[in-house]
Amino acid sequence: MALDPKVPWTSVQTMMDAYGASFDTSGVLRIYDNTGAVPTNCDDAANVNGAVLLAELTLAADAFGACSGAGVITAGTITADSSANAAGTASFARYFKTGGSVAGFQGLCALTSGGDFNIATSLSISLGANVSCSAATITMLRE
Repeated sequence: MALDPKVPWTSVQTMMDAYGASFDTSGVLRIYDNTGAVPTNCDDAANVNGAVLLAELTLAADAFGACSGAGVITAGTITADSSANAAGTASFARYFKTGGSVAGFQGLCALTSGGDFNIATSLSISLGANVSCSAATITMLRE
């Protein structure tokens, strides 16, 4: 039996609005350096396969705005980490809900484009450096 599900855009928007709102209570963005394998999923918030936490940025109280017609939610202001936890190369990042206890999204970091988390200047993060995020989105593709 072949599978070929379709979801109407109004449903995608409703799902993405609810998903974005799930990060509203003490949501954070954590950036990791991982010389080993990136975790295969983010079901276990504590399992980062030995990755080093480079930086933790704080999401706004209203973490993501309303879903656009294209299945995109855009993050509100993300507060910078004024002093990076460690030095390393950003390889993957996660959005966490409820103060970092529940992982809600994981993706790969890339320089300028092509990743789930695109970093504008350098993937290299220095210990104690200011780490900021000027823009962030999550997209649900409709196929």
